[in-house]
Amino acid sequence: MAGVSSTPTSIFELALKRPSLRGADAHLLATLFDIRSGQAPCRLSSKLSAKYGLSMDNQQQVVSVTDRVLGGQVWYNVERSRKPQTFMQAEPQQDPTDGGRTCDFCQWETLTAEDTFGRIERQHAVTASNLFKYCQPCHGLVLFKHHQPLEFSLPQLADVLLCARSWFRAAHSAHPSAMHPFFLWNCGAHAGASQFHGHAQVALSEVPFPGSERLSAAAAAYASSQPGRSYHEDLVAAHRAAGLALDSPHRRAWALASLAPTKDMEVVVIGSSLECADFQLLLYVGLRALVDRLGAATFNVGIFNISLDASGTESSEAAPLLARVVSRGKVSSRASDFGGLEVFGQASIGNTDPYAVFTALEATLLEHS
Repeated sequence: MAGVSSTPTSIFELALKRPSLRGADAHLLATLFDIRSGQAPCRLSSKLSAKYGLSMDNQQQVVSVTDRVLGGQVWYNVERSRKPQTFMQAEPQQDPTDGGRTCDFCQWETLTAEDTFGRIERQHAVTASNLFKYCQPCHGLVLFKHHQPLEFSLPQLADVLLCARSWFRAAHSAHPSAMHPFFLWNCGAHAGASQFHGHAQVALSEVPFPGSERLSAAAAAYASSQPGRSYHEDLVAAHRAAGLALDSPHRRAWALASLAPTKDMEVVVIGSSLECADFQLLLYVGLRALVDRLGAATFNVGIFNISLDASGTESSEAAPLLARVVSRGKVSSRASDFGGLEVFGQASIGNTDPYAVFTALEATLLEHS
């Protein structure tokens, strides 16, 4: 990467080399992230040492990354890959709908509800009203027209995003007082999905979603404390300084292998709108990298800063679109990837090095360019 001296190849190298990184944007790493490395010691019996192949006088390098702007935190330790897993299961992700034959979403015309303002339909996707709503006035679904949740192409994903965009406009037109949109995609039971068939959720609320509000407030506070600077632009620049930012072919969107992931393998995609072809491409690249190269079979996607401009013209003053993609653990394990550290400590375990995620992103973009 231009401007980086001896680009790190792991989060552990970054923690050691960060003070020596050069370039105009290298200082942004310290501005946005607190990155620390240290040794965590313990003593092992000879039996325990032999069982796990660890030194009896054990020293483990642990790296912490704290997001100074959003407040998130992640801990990395390569030795955690040796952690025993006792909650394993065989054939964990079977299709309970007999290949779609008993799937409600495959029969969406008759077995899904319709919003009062109608359906949005494209070649590869269609909307429905969520029959069991968690917000008001509008809570809908965007369904892939094919059944298998992990088998989607770029045109199929683009149609889901375009259906969602049209749904937000139609919902806002029907309910002008509802000003707070959110796009959420839970893929797989571990990620919170209640249906095997691939689908996303779209919500339009009269009250703001706290995650969206925190992002907006943090970006505004950052701009106030750093006059003339943009949080989203500096987030890209900080990851580029670390060697973890990927540009789209036309440089209208960026994919980041997150330094402080909310959950494992987080990819952040920043672009202008749901209609932006570069944004669609990099979101697709991020998802395919996780599924095809990193082995993720269950994931969450959340998209923030969706504009409600009914004309479809994106304001130059609007915050850029920001999508977050995370893996939700191994489907071969019955154990949750979300525990007390996340619930109470507001921190996460970094099971996958962000440099491994970035390598997968680069290879996937090259494959689809």
